Amino acid sequence: MDNLTPQDLFSPSKARQQRAQAADWAQIDSWLSYKYAGRTVPTFERNEETLKVLRELSSANERADEERMIMERVEREACKELEADEESRDPEDVKILEAVEAHLSTEGSDALRALASTAVALDTTSANPETLAHALIAHTSMSQTLANNIQHVRTLQRYLDKQHTLLRSQLNELQSNPAFSAPPSLQRQTTEQARQTKHLRTKIREYEDRLASLEYQQAKTAATPASKGVSSAEAIADMLEQQTSLSALRRRVERLEKEVDEFAGLPADREAARKEVGKLEIELDNVRRRRDALFEELVR
Repeated sequence: MDNLTPQDLFSPSKARQQRAQAADWAQIDSWLSYKYAGRTVPTFERNEETLKVLRELSSANERADEERMIMERVEREACKELEADEESRDPEDVKILEAVEAHLSTEGSDALRALASTAVALDTTSANPETLAHALIAHTSMSQTLANNIQHVRTLQRYLDKQHTLLRSQLNELQSNPAFSAPPSLQRQTTEQARQTKHLRTKIREYEDRLASLEYQQAKTAATPASKGVSSAEAIADMLEQQTSLSALRRRVERLEKEVDEFAGLPADREAARKEVGKLEIELDNVRRRRDALFEELVR
């Protein structure tokens, strides 16, 4: 609280931060005094980094103390259980066991220790050889299964690493090879072709209206009795010429529409169009590889 400035008095957040730091320093001072047990605590610079390190050290020390206490409690409980087990044994059984151990040969003593160690290692409740054999078979089967699973995981990991490297190289090729980039004039060509298509469609509608009007006038003239023999050759020639122009315009519009449809799925932005072309190239390569693989299987 001594570090509070007049400006901090008007800032609640800074005041709370200062109070929290003061409480942390008080806790650290108490912990250091306890650890040094009456000895003089060394002087050090009091800043945020030092406080952070001391807090972490204090927390680690507390966790270590708790773990040590747990270990000591477990050891005491284990000793009590062993003492209770020793006390609960029948004295006659103890005498018989001691007599057996005293009259065993070196090979017999080694065999007895090996049998006891195997039972403890396999965590079985009996030292019966048949029980130990079943437990050993189960542990061996489990070990082999785990080894096979580990080998499978390693093989899968190698395959994934290989595929990751391949995809990285393909991505680098797509990003650096000019062959996979869209031409700079793609957007301009698409815009120009769309404009021409719109213009030609307007012309077609205009010529269709004019053709319909001429057909209507021709039909009306042919239906008039006084003008049946007065058909204008110039009007018929003009109509045929316009019909020929209309057919040519239709063919041109269809050709332009086909060219525009090739770029219909591409975005207007050039960079986005390049990315789309790159994706299509990847799909094409995948289809080619699939085709080659099928062909190789057919050849085999």
